[in-house]
Amino acid sequence: MEYSFKKINIESPFPTTQCGHSCQIEKLFEYHDHLFARVSALKDENSWIIHFSFDLLAFDLKHRDMLEEEFRNYYHSDNIHVITSATHTHYANSVRDPEYVDYLYDLLIKEVKTMEYRKINNVTSSYQRLHTTAVGKSRISGYETDNEYLCLIRFYEAEHNFFSIIYYNCHPTILEANVPYFSAEYPGYVLKKLEDDHPDCDFTFLQGAAGDISSRFVRNGQSYDDVMELGDRLYEDIESLYKEEVNKVPLVINYRAFPVDFKHEFTPIDLSKIRQDLSEREKETIRLGKIEREKLEKSNNMIFGKLIKEAMIVGLDLGSVEVIFFPNEIFSHYMNYIDLNKKMLVSYSNGYGPYVLPIDFEFITYEMFTDTLSKESKKRIIEILENI
Repeated sequence: MEYSFKKINIESPFPTTQCGHSCQIEKLFEYHDHLFARVSALKDENSWIIHFSFDLLAFDLKHRDMLEEEFRNYYHSDNIHVITSATHTHYANSVRDPEYVDYLYDLLIKEVKTMEYRKINNVTSSYQRLHTTAVGKSRISGYETDNEYLCLIRFYEAEHNFFSIIYYNCHPTILEANVPYFSAEYPGYVLKKLEDDHPDCDFTFLQGAAGDISSRFVRNGQSYDDVMELGDRLYEDIESLYKEEVNKVPLVINYRAFPVDFKHEFTPIDLSKIRQDLSEREKETIRLGKIEREKLEKSNNMIFGKLIKEAMIVGLDLGSVEVIFFPNEIFSHYMNYIDLNKKMLVSYSNGYGPYVLPIDFEFITYEMFTDTLSKESKKRIIEILENI
């Protein structure tokens, strides 16, 4: 087996807006902390996986497809599978800016082609899971979930832990929406601490099913000090997992892709069901949701293009755990359809799609206004998650 890892600085060389909040309309050129694409690659005689974890809101499916085709042609191999995912920070360079996206794509092609691979032997992996609200929990008043999880996947050559994947499912929206700088938010802060304290290990981050989870009812404020405070809590939880005894199993690479057709319907929303005990922030987001819904119904367009009609769900079995990559901002409810002892559900992967709420969700929230997936499509998602 062979392995390679690279951190690529993806900060724009020219000013762009941020991407994640409707108020982010000013072009900026100040970076509070660095933005990276963390590229991890594993290959054996059968499969070659190249995974990108971006400090971005999202990375679209078209450019994922282009990256895969480029690398297959360059390396003369049809066994290369590219998986893209995002930390979903709302304070990165805008993926709505075509000039930045073109710059990013060219940069990725250049940098990945220079990656050096090394042979690894006696490779095993381990998987750990911990329920924690260190950074976030349900952001919807009256609606709770028990699916806030920190997961840790470690890869070993003999006894050496050379690569680790951090998984957590919470929106990186601790900061105020209008901060005048770019930031990788809590995922970047936590990864930097881990890299400093474990210099002989590479780290990457997977954002989980965080559609309904944020720091709204956990944080004390929205400054970078609050990012550090919550990030330190998550870091301590990660370190607690590092102290546990683990079950190591031989590493395998088994890639499966499931194309899915999405159908949409504009079901009327009964606004009389809006709860009276909502926070002011929730009331404001519902107002914004109404505006977004009107745009959808008039133009049939989403922020990043037309309503998604086709999606790709990927299962990556690593032996110790299977990672399921899903494009949308899916609610943590959908984690109930997988065995969390054996599988993980990652959002914001291989493209970008709007929220996917549970079927017949009763709470009126911002997320509901952009969820246009039909019940039929949601049932198909559940079927895949239960059987993948």
